[in-house]
Amino acid sequence: MGMKFTEDQQRVIDLRNCNILVSAAAGSGKTAVLVERIVELVSGSGCDSARAVDIDRLLIVTFTNAAAAQMRERITKALSDRVEAEPDNEHIKKQLMLIHNAKIMTIHSFCLYLIKNHFNDIGLDPDFRTADEGEIRLLKQEVLSELLEEQFALGRQEFTDCVEYFAYDGREKRLEELIERLYTFSGSYPFPEKWLRQHRMDYHLETFEELVKTEWFAGMMQEISALLQECKEQEKAALKVCEEPDGPYFYAVALEQDQELIAGLEQELARAAMPASCESQQPASPAETDTSAAEDAFEALAARVQGISYARMAPKKDDSVSAEKRELVKAMRERVKSLLGTLSEKYFASGPKQWLAECRQADAALCELVDLALLFGERLTEKKREKNLLDFEDMEHLALQILLREEENGQMVPSDTALEYREQFAEILIDEYQDSNLVQEFLLQSISGEDDGRFNRFMVGDVKQSIYKFRLARPELFLEKFATYQKEDGSCVRVDLKQNFRSRHEVTDCVNDLFLQLMHRELGGVEYDADAALYPAAQFPEADGEAADAREKGVALGGEEKQGSAVPVSTACEASIARSPYEPELCIAAISGEKGEDPKELEAKMIAGKIREIVGKLPVRDSESGQLRPARYQDIVILLRTTSGWDETFKKILEENAIPVFVTSKTGYFAATEVQTVLNFLRVLNNPLQEIPLFGVLKSVLFGFSDAQLATLRALDETGKRCLYDCVKLAAGEGESGEGSVGYGSGSNGADASLREKCCSFLAFLNRYREYAVYLPIHKLMEQFLEETGYLYTVSALPGGVQRRINVEMLLTRAESFEKTSYSGLFHFIRYMEQLEKYDIDYGETGASDENADVVRIMSIHKSKGLEFPVCFVSGLSKRFNRQDSVAPVLMDMDLGLAIDWVDPTARIRHTTLKKNVLARKLNADSMGEELRVLYVALTRAEEKLILTGTCKEDKLPQEDAVQGAYGYSALRLQEASSYYDLVLPAWQSVGRRLQICTQEELLQAELVRASLGYNSRQKLFEEAGKEPEAAELALCERLQKPYAHENLAGLFVKTTVSELKKEGMQEEAAEGLELFPEEEVVPYLPQFVREQEETVSGTTRGSAYHRLLEIFPFERQETWTAEKIRTVIEEYKADRRLSEEYAAAINVYKIRAFLQTPLAARMAKAARSNRLHREQPFVLGLSANRLNTDFPEDETVLIQGIIDVYLEEEDGIVLADYKTDLVKDPKELILRYRVQLDYYEEALVRLTGKCVKEKLIYSFGLEQEITL
Repeated sequence: MGMKFTEDQQRVIDLRNCNILVSAAAGSGKTAVLVERIVELVSGSGCDSARAVDIDRLLIVTFTNAAAAQMRERITKALSDRVEAEPDNEHIKKQLMLIHNAKIMTIHSFCLYLIKNHFNDIGLDPDFRTADEGEIRLLKQEVLSELLEEQFALGRQEFTDCVEYFAYDGREKRLEELIERLYTFSGSYPFPEKWLRQHRMDYHLETFEELVKTEWFAGMMQEISALLQECKEQEKAALKVCEEPDGPYFYAVALEQDQELIAGLEQELARAAMPASCESQQPASPAETDTSAAEDAFEALAARVQGISYARMAPKKDDSVSAEKRELVKAMRERVKSLLGTLSEKYFASGPKQWLAECRQADAALCELVDLALLFGERLTEKKREKNLLDFEDMEHLALQILLREEENGQMVPSDTALEYREQFAEILIDEYQDSNLVQEFLLQSISGEDDGRFNRFMVGDVKQSIYKFRLARPELFLEKFATYQKEDGSCVRVDLKQNFRSRHEVTDCVNDLFLQLMHRELGGVEYDADAALYPAAQFPEADGEAADAREKGVALGGEEKQGSAVPVSTACEASIARSPYEPELCIAAISGEKGEDPKELEAKMIAGKIREIVGKLPVRDSESGQLRPARYQDIVILLRTTSGWDETFKKILEENAIPVFVTSKTGYFAATEVQTVLNFLRVLNNPLQEIPLFGVLKSVLFGFSDAQLATLRALDETGKRCLYDCVKLAAGEGESGEGSVGYGSGSNGADASLREKCCSFLAFLNRYREYAVYLPIHKLMEQFLEETGYLYTVSALPGGVQRRINVEMLLTRAESFEKTSYSGLFHFIRYMEQLEKYDIDYGETGASDENADVVRIMSIHKSKGLEFPVCFVSGLSKRFNRQDSVAPVLMDMDLGLAIDWVDPTARIRHTTLKKNVLARKLNADSMGEELRVLYVALTRAEEKLILTGTCKEDKLPQEDAVQGAYGYSALRLQEASSYYDLVLPAWQSVGRRLQICTQEELLQAELVRASLGYNSRQKLFEEAGKEPEAAELALCERLQKPYAHENLAGLFVKTTVSELKKEGMQEEAAEGLELFPEEEVVPYLPQFVREQEETVSGTTRGSAYHRLLEIFPFERQETWTAEKIRTVIEEYKADRRLSEEYAAAINVYKIRAFLQTPLAARMAKAARSNRLHREQPFVLGLSANRLNTDFPEDETVLIQGIIDVYLEEEDGIVLADYKTDLVKDPKELILRYRVQLDYYEEALVRLTGKCVKEKLIYSFGLEQEITL
């Protein structure tokens, strides 16, 4: 039944009573296996059925809400299939009923579940609200400002010194950023305050003995040893080149002297790292060292490193020596010098005495900074509790407080609540385990049964795809279990799923070729070996025709290799698909270096050529039929490390090449012109003295000031002291002493008069909206602005109008979200949006494209995780890596702690401390490990065709590295890479893969050819059209005038509402000449105090409020209803949230009292006491379309939906009633308006109950009268 699983997959499904770690490679079917395991657990199939568990006894943790929803859907389908196969299995039927209560959720949803059910354990108000990121940003900014203001006022010397230390250039904002970063970073630790206090003393080192015992110092020793080993390997490789027949043999002497130098440094390092009596060449633990001798040894080592000198490489002219190898050896020796230079600059610029002096100088500043972060955390928590807010970080830590308690000895143990959950959950299943952090690990471990000897955790993921280090994920958690869990059966078992069911073997072979060279344990913790490699298992139909023949013969379908080139390359950018049409390609666009040349545009043009080559030609498997078909645009994706700064360029070039494209981006929203225009207007409303927003508003399509007019306005500022707003007022004639009227009087020219009119109009508009801003909610203010200016229609008419309109509407949604926060007002809304923009909490331009649209998609690699595409471009390989984390003022590492610079505020001198250099190297190594994993994710998205693209300057185009295979890719060598291009190119060449280089001349030639073909096609069309112009014109006219075949069905809808039918009926009656509401009849006069009360509430709100109250009103009570009693009921409903504040305010208790005194209300009360009163009864009624319109066919059915206000069952039939709050004078008006509506209600009731409707009533609250129809 269902899919057939491999042996390893079946083992994952069947294993029981143990902790299981599943290392699931890309495309290995982990989701299907996870679903099958869950279904087996709850159904009992394949094992003892008595051991089957109910699905609500499983905790299934996913990474995203979308993944949770998909998981629930797949489990439901699998259980439904089981029920269909075993209709008598009551246990599986029970699981289908329980699935809706199953704990299939993200970790944050589980935390929220814990908090809602155990808020009393932590003293939390149950009426809390989850704040959005914008609100939290505002709150943080507010708390930070208050905190620093308070500290400045206190005038403590420690704080003053801290400010001078970290804000040495006068940028006090930097101190705020550091405090917030430190607080946020510590939040990824289970006990943030404990972590901060632990690392507060990181620089409190009094002696060298304390220094060498630190973890980071031990890490430095390992790094130095690895660096010297790299130098040895490099020198050995260089000597090997010298020994070749055409090698530069005369350089060998200098290289041998270098080897002696390196050996001497290793000996000095060994002496420094172990007792003087030890002669071992391997560094020992510094903790075992005689510190006095070690300190002297380190001083000697530092002196030796600083005094390094190199032997001169003897120049010699010998024509038998290869010039390339001569230069190669020189380059390799320069690399050795660079590595030893790193040793000198980063680690031994000074000795132990200076290291300790730097620690003492930095100690006080770091302590104060950590104290400020702790204080900030306390104040922020207080503020959030005052406002009853929680954020996502709070959820994790509060859940941890519920599940763990601290004993007197400081040890954390499971709480009683955690022990209860241990009993409840039979198994805990965690998807995407490689992206967990320490907090999540503590949470799930506390409710698992490991401590009780019951191993019930199932963890699945792929550490090679752990790409969320920036969110403080800890892939080390996965790696630790990967190293310790056994492949054999036991209490902790590891199963590797290596078969790839996604990609063609060409793709998996390419991925393996690259990562066998690039991914090693020293960098990122993963060794790409036989256990980590991909094994192709996907089945694809055989291709027919030319493509299949070409693949069998191993020949190219087009293009040729350049003779004499160092590497095989194609002669043209649009060379046909190489060899096998599915063979991966690396395409490089050559950059000439000319001024104004944009590398991104060149790369995009090259990609456009490849797309044209693929669409309609490359056979790909259809996802529905499973058969081959020609590739479409929708089969293609372009993946970028980051879309920011790239996506728009790529989109523009592809569209210029007539390639439909859609950008899937999480950035770009705030940069959209239409969004900035609205935000700028709001900024000007708040403060018109802001120059840039005002300039943007004036120049926008809303007010249409030209550049010349803006320049004229600026010219009015003769003193240089006026802002643009003052100049606008001067031009409008609002300046001091009539100054602004100069040049704009009756004798002024037309342009000046036009400018003055524009300025007057703008100021009137602005002042009016500034008045609106005082009392209108933000979203209402924006709605008014958009409606009055017609801006939504304006942006809709621009190119990309649908997208632009959605962006503006999204801004309205954000305004409504803001109004639900604890902030209000225009000023705070602007700050709210600015905080979202500042911290990259971007929404991305909302997609207006259907996911099935035939377009090429551009997205980030992170966005593509979990997805797959037939054809995948991995582009932007030449973009440099972001290394900002390693150069920040404060470096943070979860294991090694904190590191800062040494600063002398008096002398204004700053340099990095030894620890900061060590942490910077570690962070760079971690970052490179992350980049390798991101690259792995990108390459494994491809199902059938993988194309990598980048750019390179012409003078640096790749040449073959003759000795690359001699020493491979060490961790240090990989860390020197500055882009994916630096990583991929050598690895690509070393396995003999073909490289395509595309020059600008070839791109230009291809464009000219396409333009020529397009011109010829157009000419041919014009010539054909010119032969018989009259016949063509007649044919066109005939097609345009042909009547629509189904014109009689215009207006036929599948589903409608009773209200719409009522309106249509009224329109028809009006069209026939029936005057429904004579103009001379007016609503009766109402006193002013009544009008003021009524006019504050819209008619819709008032109607909804009355309907809601009567829906829940206690008619069954035997009361004499007074106004006071009615108020009491309304207050009760407000208190328990059955009636909103808005609805309660809209209800006139005297109107309700009048209704309750009617015979209808008495009949309703009697029916309520016998359970025969039915209120707000929804229905759907199916009618023949012919009944609605005789022109419609009888066999078409229209569904009519509605809600009946109230009906009551009496002995002789049903009484149907409807409430109306319309303000009318004559009851006949209500009968005319609502007869159709009640007729449909009557028919629905007859069909619903099988009883006749004996009476139809309308109760008018306006007339306070029952009306019988």
